[in-house]
Amino acid sequence: MTTLPNATSAATPAHPDETTARPAARRPWRLPLVAALALAFVSLAVVSGAAYIIVLAGATGTAERLIVDRTGRQIEAQIALIESRLDPITDQLELLAALTAAGRIDIDSPVAVRESLAVAMTRMPAVSVAAFGTLDLQLHRAVRHPDGVVTRDTVKLAEFPRGLERFREMATSHATFWGALFWNPVLKQPVLNVRTPVRRNDDAFVGALIATVAVGDLSLLIGDPEAPGSRYFILVDHDRVLAHHRLIDPRGLGLTENSPLPSIQDIDDPVLAHIWDPPVRSAQFDRALGDLGHVVSINGRSWLFVYRALPKYGPKPWLVGQYSPLEDATADLDRLTNGALVGAATLAVAVVLALAMGLWMGRSIRTITSAADAIVRLEFDQPVRRGSRVREIDDAGLSLEKALGALKWFRAYVPQRLVFRLMEHGEDAVRSRRRDVTVMFTDIVEFTPQAEDLPEQETADLLNHHFALLGACIDKEGGVIDKYIGDSVMAVWGGISHTEDHAAAAIRAALAIARVIREDNAMRRAAGKKPIRVRIGMHSGPVVVGNIGAPSRVNFTVVGDTVNVAQRFEQLGKEFMKPEDEVVILASGGTIKAVKDETAIDLPTLPVPQLWSIKGHEEHVEVYRLA
Repeated sequence: MTTLPNATSAATPAHPDETTARPAARRPWRLPLVAALALAFVSLAVVSGAAYIIVLAGATGTAERLIVDRTGRQIEAQIALIESRLDPITDQLELLAALTAAGRIDIDSPVAVRESLAVAMTRMPAVSVAAFGTLDLQLHRAVRHPDGVVTRDTVKLAEFPRGLERFREMATSHATFWGALFWNPVLKQPVLNVRTPVRRNDDAFVGALIATVAVGDLSLLIGDPEAPGSRYFILVDHDRVLAHHRLIDPRGLGLTENSPLPSIQDIDDPVLAHIWDPPVRSAQFDRALGDLGHVVSINGRSWLFVYRALPKYGPKPWLVGQYSPLEDATADLDRLTNGALVGAATLAVAVVLALAMGLWMGRSIRTITSAADAIVRLEFDQPVRRGSRVREIDDAGLSLEKALGALKWFRAYVPQRLVFRLMEHGEDAVRSRRRDVTVMFTDIVEFTPQAEDLPEQETADLLNHHFALLGACIDKEGGVIDKYIGDSVMAVWGGISHTEDHAAAAIRAALAIARVIREDNAMRRAAGKKPIRVRIGMHSGPVVVGNIGAPSRVNFTVVGDTVNVAQRFEQLGKEFMKPEDEVVILASGGTIKAVKDETAIDLPTLPVPQLWSIKGHEEHVEVYRLA
């Protein structure tokens, strides 16, 4: 079956059967490859150089602002991170309080309370302890240990320093709040805590919820010691360090219940210790920073401190900040300056390289384009590519070579007339339409039992030789082989292009096939081989011609009752063929009547037709056996 791509090319091939002379279209002005490459490289270099210069000019006046803005955004991101970890704790406690007030959690069941707290802790990864204090002064807890295991227990409020005092404080509160730091004797460090009073709908106090976050866990949000984030910090009371990479493991800092937070002098950070030194005054930095930070000189090196106040997590506001060396801005500026110099040098080198590369690449590309033009004409003998060091050009040439091989097969599978018609008319060439055509079917008599006695390769050689003989006769008379069906051939006259006397051409082809089959059989007998016997059936009439198939694979073919009748005529040859006959040719009355010039067929006289019944036709049809 003839398989066609969805071709839409409108190229005009130079083929005598399919094209007519057309006035040459005036081509638009086109830029040579060398000039195009030079223009592209120069434009790229100019744009790059201009961009460097513009950036350099802008950076010269705003280097200070760059580092302030960058650091400020980092601080805002850090605050957002802290809020994303701590705000859900408040939300979860308020949810538990609402469930408890509504009676959804049985506060008289310690087990139920502890399980509810443990479930809530899965949504509060920063929390180390979640607890519920009851009116009988019991504290039901869920505790997350360093290894991640959560345990449940119940202890007395009186066992904790100021435990009863804090519980009575919550009894008078009506809203969630973050309380002052208190010391955790188990963790040996202070903890943040958020507290929520639990009240029934009648405002009666029934208990209190509390969740704690260790200072070391808060410091994990700030960053690890090896990362740039280790320069972050959180201060309270101006000089007390609440979060710092050193507090991730606070051992060795001497923290106690009476002194739970280290000072900036005790944190082992020589830069942070000087945060409140007299600032270095700079008009540009002062304008950029405002009240968001300042610059401090430490041992001859300038450091920039940027900070933001965060007031909602305790009775005293936090100061979330970061410091960085001031030369970071200068380093960025130096890199920009060096980049501008490199860009200027690139601009000069690019012009020379563009011309050289254009000449070098153009030679290989011209070879490929010339070969492509030859392929359009279905001429496959021209060299396709010239070796190139440019991988894409070399790959393009190699791909074109592979495409050439595929097209050679394409020419073998697809009728050449159809290929030229596709190239000339595009998709309109294969649009379905109704036409009057002549269809021929041929078949080798008893080929299957004959092939069973032959080796596979000899069978293939026999068929290829047979099809070559038939194809030459069909092609000479302007016919097109539509498909090969086993040892059968289906050919069409008048399908691809309109043929005035398609029936006469088909009859001449059939008679030519009969002659070459007899001549070939004579040689086969001389070689001691069994002769080939062939049946040929023809019928003329209307068919639908066009692309038939699925979107991914279509066939340009003919369909209709005419095709079916032609095949039945070939099968009808079994009734007419005698044992001594090498070829039998049957033509329908429709084919004989479609002949416009009887002198154009190689028959002295037409035989007398016989009437036969054809499957699918109520009336008998005329059958002509051609000599």
